[in-house]
Amino acid sequence: MRKAKAILFMLITIMFVIVSSFPFASVALAASCSGAGCNNTDPGTTGCNADAATVRTVYPPSGKARVELRFSDTCQTRWSKVINIASLNYWANATLRYWYYKSVYLGPGYTAYSNQRYGSGYRACGNVGPTQMNYLINDSPRCTGSY
Repeated sequence: MRKAKAILFMLITIMFVIVSSFPFASVALAASCSGAGCNNTDPGTTGCNADAATVRTVYPPSGKARVELRFSDTCQTRWSKVINIASLNYWANATLRYWYYKSVYLGPGYTAYSNQRYGSGYRACGNVGPTQMNYLINDSPRCTGSY
């Protein structure tokens, strides 16, 4: 019985050593585009949002939104993310200055994204309010600094 336990312990130890020696890379979806090939595409469906970081943030005067400029190092693209920080459902507009906007109706804590664009020097703009905003938002109080 002692011999069987010793052999079982040795086998488990060997298996553990073998399994732990395999290189396990972090599982991340590969982006389906890069650079200008990502222009006017959704950062979520292309996988560009997998490594995205918020590089600039602004809170518009309405007090109902947080606007973020997002950047993907893999895709080298930028887009606007607008979060409804109010306690009610509102319309949200996410604009990548002078390029793309998306206007959607969403609940508290939910987000709207603009399409993405390759390049630098872009600003994220946006707002949350009671009426639909089907236009580009470009005024400074509702836009982040450029990146």
